[in-house]
Amino acid sequence: METILQRNAAQPDAGGPHDTAVPAPVKAAPVRLTGRMRLEEALQCMGLNCLRQIQANVPGVLLQDVESLHQMRVGLRRLCALLDMFEDQAPLPGQVRESVEWLSGELGATRDWDVLAGSTLAAIKGPDLDKLRSIAAQRATTLHRGMLKTLHDPRYAQLTMQLNGWFQGRQWRQRGKLPKDSPLAARARDAMAPLLRKAQRRLRKRIGTLDEQDAGARHRVRIAAKKARYAAEFFRDLLPGRRVKQYVRTLSGLQDKLGHLNDLAVADRLLGEVEAGAPSPEARYARGYLAGTGEAESRHLRSALDAIERLKMT
Repeated sequence: METILQRNAAQPDAGGPHDTAVPAPVKAAPVRLTGRMRLEEALQCMGLNCLRQIQANVPGVLLQDVESLHQMRVGLRRLCALLDMFEDQAPLPGQVRESVEWLSGELGATRDWDVLAGSTLAAIKGPDLDKLRSIAAQRATTLHRGMLKTLHDPRYAQLTMQLNGWFQGRQWRQRGKLPKDSPLAARARDAMAPLLRKAQRRLRKRIGTLDEQDAGARHRVRIAAKKARYAAEFFRDLLPGRRVKQYVRTLSGLQDKLGHLNDLAVADRLLGEVEAGAPSPEARYARGYLAGTGEAESRHLRSALDAIERLKMT
């Protein structure tokens, strides 16, 4: 994929960096757990694993690299899924959680325009949409530059320190100790089952009430599927290998379908913003095309949803 940096290199007056090589984007590394670990140790390993992915992609984001920003956002989503999974055992302080949501919003807005400019508009057949792609690319570039301000904001530095301190120092403990009956004191191999079942129940409940034509409801199913998948990936070392592989593969298939439909819905919202700024026949055409595509593709979700109903991890 062409990066913002590469596009700026072809336009010297764009104000982007020109001479610095972009580091490779960093994907999530496997979480390494052992059978003797307590659940608290597993939580610490998982949290630090997510933070490493987030922080490893900062250099690329500072150089306005599209894929580095995507992987930083993936790391943050994994972290949010982890925090949600352990919200009863280790609730993050409210102020820190607000800063996590702030960073998520900054990354998400930039990623949305990246996807529109880089893939969604390119898939539309019909009239020339070069002007529309140029508008979307410029919005994406502006937001990438805005991420420089975000990552140099004292709030980001403080959040990084708070999260590292939270996991490194096991700051969820009350007066430095865990209650004897805390699930965090139990072996992870035994204590993980309720967490995995909770993720499964949430997903099945969302599927059970899903209106397949409702973009918001589809997105909620997608988030639940993502959380269930991340939960299985976090505990992969303690789960039956063949079963967890099938579980993750099935969830990933549903995520891909729902993710594409979500991209179409987000594109409609962003193109609406373009139209609000100035009349655009191209934007109107693109929104109509994407609406028709979304309606057609949403009719083919049922097989993927039914596969989840048959899925069982614990």
